[in-house]
Amino acid sequence: MVERGEWQPPELPGLSASGELRGVLYGSRLFDQPRHRAVRERVEAFLAGEAPSALEIGFDHGMRILDLARRRPGWRWLGAEIRQARVDAAAPHAPPNCLLLRADGRALLAGAIPAGSLDLCAILFPTPATDGRHLLITPALVELLARALRPGGQIHIETDVPAMAAWAERCFAGWPEAGGAAPEGEGAALSRRQRVCRRDGLPTWTLRRCAPA
Repeated sequence: MVERGEWQPPELPGLSASGELRGVLYGSRLFDQPRHRAVRERVEAFLAGEAPSALEIGFDHGMRILDLARRRPGWRWLGAEIRQARVDAAAPHAPPNCLLLRADGRALLAGAIPAGSLDLCAILFPTPATDGRHLLITPALVELLARALRPGGQIHIETDVPAMAAWAERCFAGWPEAGGAAPEGEGAALSRRQRVCRRDGLPTWTLRRCAPA
């Protein structure tokens, strides 16, 4: 495992011959398959309507998203996490306005989340992957978010990896900075990594940008 202070963005793979993003769990076109159609339909139904919607990719233990769902009942909170044990532990505590799934966030964005249906996407402390196939924040993700977010919708990225912060800035360079108050409000419970960083006095970086109109 590379030290956080020494991490640098790896070389990124291109699309596969079929147009899929390489490295996505079960493939970026997972929800195009008939046997996974029920999950796609569930997500579409959950996000339908005019209420504001947020996606958290990699919700870990779910401390933050569950707290936000309880604090902001007028919002819909969709969480994606690839570790089944984390989903199984958090999902029973989710209120009706919170849907937690075992899924690769890139696959959800590519095949299950309708265009223009999100007001916010949060990515807290993404893994500093050394294999470009497993790196979450990439130009390909920027394109997926540009489709999924409503014009003016926000991306919120937080990291304690200096080069990850610089890389995220580079990837979202064409997006305007988000001004004003955070759309999800203040005072939400901290994620596990946020707690560790505060406890140990580790510096963190936050990027907030708005989707282009």
